[in-house]
Amino acid sequence: MDQITKVKKRLKQEQWKALIKECQSSKMTISSWCKANGICEQTYYRNLKCLREQLCATLPISSESLEKPAIFKKIDIMSSLPSTNAKIIVHLSNATVEICEGTCQQTIQAVLSALNSIC
Repeated sequence: MDQITKVKKRLKQEQWKALIKECQSSKMTISSWCKANGICEQTYYRNLKCLREQLCATLPISSESLEKPAIFKKIDIMSSLPSTNAKIIVHLSNATVEICEGTCQQTIQAVLSALNSIC
């Protein structure tokens, strides 16, 4: 890519940054703002995606920021207690977690992953 093309591309990105900031601060819906400014919604979203991808490419990635997979251990339950408020309580040195009956697996995994990162 030659120098002029690079400059044009950079200028266009800066213009879209300004337009997106203007839209987000307008307190209008994106659809309404685009109509009022004569911009196709698809064009707005395409440029928003490109700017986000560009920003993500410039962010440093450290080993700490990579998500560690949750490790699960099978627990054999000897007997069940009749209770309408059944829950699992985990006491740790710096945290206590209570998991109520009906909690979805995704929430449990997220909580355990968070605990893994702080313990």
